[in-house]
Amino acid sequence: MQDHKQFKTKSLALSLVLASSLLPHGLSGAVQADTISPNITSGGRVYSEEKPNKAFFGTGMSGRLSEASYLRFMGEQALDDGDLPAALQKLSKAVQLDAGDPTGHLLFARAMTMKINRALKKGEDVDSDLLDDCIAEWKLLARHDADTSEQAEAKVQCRRLTKIAKLLNAQMEGKVAVKKRGLFFGRLARNDGGSKTAREKIKLADKERPDKDEEKSEDL
Repeated sequence: MQDHKQFKTKSLALSLVLASSLLPHGLSGAVQADTISPNITSGGRVYSEEKPNKAFFGTGMSGRLSEASYLRFMGEQALDDGDLPAALQKLSKAVQLDAGDPTGHLLFARAMTMKINRALKKGEDVDSDLLDDCIAEWKLLARHDADTSEQAEAKVQCRRLTKIAKLLNAQMEGKVAVKKRGLFFGRLARNDGGSKTAREKIKLADKERPDKDEEKSEDL
């Protein structure tokens, strides 16, 4: 009887070894990546100033993790419904309470991206701080999340949002340059009583300046 149990135990162990060796290469690689992937963290960033709801979820780490799980669920529901203010509020707090959970970071990054996309479609100004935070969040996922599909999504979003940020910065610099140029010529016009533009002033100055030959003839 004892020999039979030992045989069953050895057979089970052997079957597990064989099963692991027959895993597809991609799946096996994903499992290995998950075990060696660095833990995702907040990096000292403050995502939310809201205090934990200790009265309902309890105190300590277990209470924080329970509340974070609840907020991720509710935040995802709000995101699916298109309620971005609620989604951002709940997901930012969820990440603050449980910074080590990649799902919270992923949902929060998607919510920020959706808000940026809405503003771009409507032709509204994009909040530069929101754009920077969103890029930083996607970079965090690209570097520290072991899920290959999420990493691929993060890299695509990083590239796209970085291009948008560069275009917006260039546009802003162009507006500032135009504004400065307008102020410069405006000052010149005001100094001349507002009657002539800067280019007209230069032309008139050239015309009013006597020629060298005329100067010599007058001296003679």
